[in-house]
Amino acid sequence: MSYKLVGTLKKEIAEYWGIEEHKNKPIVVFEDRKEHVIESHLKDFKNVEEIEKVYDSLHRIIKNPDYVFYNAKAKGLEYYKELDNHVCVAVRINAGNSLKIKSWYPASVTKISNRKKKELELKSKS
Repeated sequence: MSYKLVGTLKKEIAEYWGIEEHKNKPIVVFEDRKEHVIESHLKDFKNVEEIEKVYDSLHRIIKNPDYVFYNAKAKGLEYYKELDNHVCVAVRINAGNSLKIKSWYPASVTKISNRKKKELELKSKS
């Protein structure tokens, strides 16, 4: 199955979230993810073209996110970026040699705000 490299997990992000063992790992997206997003999230987007636009912007989102949250429960990073609307790119953290994009979908301002509140809670405990 074909895939493309969209970036790497920045050292600063890995260290901040306590997942240093994954720093500088390549982040890839497999071609089948586009079909997954169309099947699972088309109703969340205006049309397939919006899904394609995010797919084509994955490298930019990973390189320069507006916000990144580590979801320990789901074992993944959530990269948030405002394009035409806010979008979340979900990246699975695993023991392999690369990290894989699992999905992307629109994200509300409320969801981002809730993630930031959760981050404050988590960081205040450590």
